Amino acid sequence: MIRIVFTADNHLNRYYAKMTADQLAKRRQRLREAWAKTVDFAIEKRCHLYLHGGDLFDMPNPRPAELVWVARQFQRLKEAGIEILAIGGTHDIPKMRTEGATPQRIYDEVRVAHVFTKTTEVEFVTFKIDSVTIAVGGLPPDPRLRRGDDPFEGVTIEPPEADIVLLMTHYGVEGTIHPEANEPVLPKASIAALKGVDCLLVGHVHQRQEMKIGGVRVLSPGPTERMSFGELDVPTGFLYLEFSGKRRIRLRSQHVELEPQPMARLEIRTTDIPPDDPTAYVFERVREVSSPDLLLQCRLVGPLTRQMYHDLRFFDIWRLGNELNFFFDLDRKGVYLKDEPRLSGDVSTERLSPRQEIERVAEELAAEADAEGRKLIEEARELIMKTLSE
Repeated sequence: MIRIVFTADNHLNRYYAKMTADQLAKRRQRLREAWAKTVDFAIEKRCHLYLHGGDLFDMPNPRPAELVWVARQFQRLKEAGIEILAIGGTHDIPKMRTEGATPQRIYDEVRVAHVFTKTTEVEFVTFKIDSVTIAVGGLPPDPRLRRGDDPFEGVTIEPPEADIVLLMTHYGVEGTIHPEANEPVLPKASIAALKGVDCLLVGHVHQRQEMKIGGVRVLSPGPTERMSFGELDVPTGFLYLEFSGKRRIRLRSQHVELEPQPMARLEIRTTDIPPDDPTAYVFERVREVSSPDLLLQCRLVGPLTRQMYHDLRFFDIWRLGNELNFFFDLDRKGVYLKDEPRLSGDVSTERLSPRQEIERVAEELAAEADAEGRKLIEEARELIMKTLSE
């Protein structure tokens, strides 16, 4: 029996602009620990192959701390006798070839992993395991491709003679991503036309998927952690594959689920907020769902009178949210000002401009600051306003 772990989209070294340095460090540690569980599982199951379908890193130039962490995990796999094969992804491949190699190439250079790098020809590596020949190939994404391009067009894919042929790639599959996505997508017709390929192992799509297109099994593991509030319902984990049999190979696939860091969204309709003490109402709603390990987004949606808008102490809400949760994001993009009815009876709405927001926040901060603090706030306000004008 051939045992394989297939994972992708771990996004180590991911950057969150709104997090403090301490929050960011802890969040990155969570991402590393989630990915390391795939390594633990492969060693525990005494797997033969460890396959990675791209976006191990969230950027093509990760910090040395991330590179060292991955090196340690790969070394654990090698010491357990597990072969590592990998491709880059859309996040960890440089957009321009002149920018250098993918970070995964480091592990290929020191003979820890085999990293596929060709984008116009699929290279295959063959193994003999328990009298069964298995060939694994990899096609990383080509950053030159654009929406409407077929990633398989013009690519040489000639699998060797083998009992099992696996092909790893990192593209969306037709019908599994938004039809208006601005990126190249693998057409189902091109997948069905693959000759000699038994399984197409796909990274990139942050959703576990399994389907059969023509004679090809298409498998996607999804991410090992939820990356944003847009992935609240995404199951996290990786794939464990078992190939058994001699003359007739049978595949058993299992999605091994991982427990992600808790993440939730609280939506508050502005029409539900009482005018007498709006901040206290939001405080109460935030407290109801908060937890020390939670990534929480509070989304305010709907119209506000100008007076209620000024009465809501947004900074205090944000501060309370971050005190009660691991991370708190206050999303006000859905809020707009509602003017008082005019004499004619019609009602107008006004979107909040960046300048209005800056002026209001500066006033709130200045009201609580000392003389030196107010001076710094005023200098910052003038600098931001100047930048906006330019």
